[in-house]
Amino acid sequence: MFWTADRIYSQGIEQTQQRIYEFFLEVVRHKQADDALDDFKHLFIDFSAHKNSEIKEALNQILISYNEKEFFYTLKRCCYILINNWTVSSNRVYIQDLIDVFNHPSIYKQTASIKLRTLRIWLQSFIESEDFKALKLFTLHASPLSNPEQNWSNRFASYLLTAQYTNPASSLEQRQAANLLSQEMKEKFKFDLAMYTARLNHHPSSHHASQAAHNNPTSLSSNVLNLVTLMLTKNSVLNCQGQSDKFLASIKNLSYYDFKVRLLEYLDFAIADPEISETVQTQLHDGLFQLKSEHHEYVVNPHLILKTAKYLIGQLTSSDQENLTELFHVLLHHTNPLNFVVILLKLLLIHESIHCYLELKIAFVIKYYSKYSASKCKSIIAFIDMLNISLAIYTGKTRYNLVRMNPYDISPLKEESTQSGSQDLHIAKFNAKEYRIFSQIR
Repeated sequence: MFWTADRIYSQGIEQTQQRIYEFFLEVVRHKQADDALDDFKHLFIDFSAHKNSEIKEALNQILISYNEKEFFYTLKRCCYILINNWTVSSNRVYIQDLIDVFNHPSIYKQTASIKLRTLRIWLQSFIESEDFKALKLFTLHASPLSNPEQNWSNRFASYLLTAQYTNPASSLEQRQAANLLSQEMKEKFKFDLAMYTARLNHHPSSHHASQAAHNNPTSLSSNVLNLVTLMLTKNSVLNCQGQSDKFLASIKNLSYYDFKVRLLEYLDFAIADPEISETVQTQLHDGLFQLKSEHHEYVVNPHLILKTAKYLIGQLTSSDQENLTELFHVLLHHTNPLNFVVILLKLLLIHESIHCYLELKIAFVIKYYSKYSASKCKSIIAFIDMLNISLAIYTGKTRYNLVRMNPYDISPLKEESTQSGSQDLHIAKFNAKEYRIFSQIR
């Protein structure tokens, strides 16, 4: 193997970076959080003020290489080394202090030193980058998500964090911290939803409802949230779990082509407007039957199921990670958002590995709309809230039981099939006032 000058130089940078990482790992494990913050500030903001000559020289090597990309990576990883360790040691309060370090006025001061000028230009670029926005997500634990100064997208940060912990280019520390915070946010939503729906159903008086409203984890009104939860509960009129179980049992030993036919029937794109329903089915049909068409005669297997489900989710959200699809706009703005949620939920339930892929697509949707105000994104926010409810019900540790409250009607809630043209009819017939939700931990 030939070692070019570039490769030898690159290896030198990596060794330099590793010395910096090891230094901060040692600092965060054995020093007080305030002292660790001082070390970070002295190195990356003041530079010349750092007392450790070896570490200062290590950063100096990165500066004289004029490699902004490697500087960004070094800076980010040091941030996540601190964040990850503070998370584990229950010192998350210091994460906001770390972010505040980047508000230091010296970052914008002119200087005659070429190295300091380079450092400050790079810091200014970092502060304006998506990497810094991602870093700030870790401060959300410290401030209420209802804070009017925050962007509405912060309430759905668990999706944005998914992109961090699934990205192989992210450092180990970033992936660990992002995964932990994302899971905590999801669990908190599930818990808050269970508590809120329990109070909502047990205390119908306006007094109690007004008290409970403060703990509503969604943007939906009490009536809408209650209806959506009733609709999506596993033993409700939709019963997506039951439908998915029957579907999976029905496709055993089918050819891949026949699986696609059965899949479209299972997804059931019955929408109130026949024209929209036909548009959705037609657009998905053509692309679906072109997908892996060379495997049509093969017996369908989990790999093909996963590939197909991912394809459909892409067609329903974003297929290129640059724009949202036409079908996304159709389903969001021209139908009941619950129809859209049910389609995605049905796809999720046929292959458990699709969950992360779906979250990444929703993260793209959130980032796409985050530049707009909450007042302009009401339909998006309501859709994601409904999706969160469905995920809480079908993937959470809380069991939501639906009980008919009319003591004179002893007929059980029927598990209606939702064949083409019937889903909206069943929802319309469902009288939410006759039922109550009872939640319990599994």
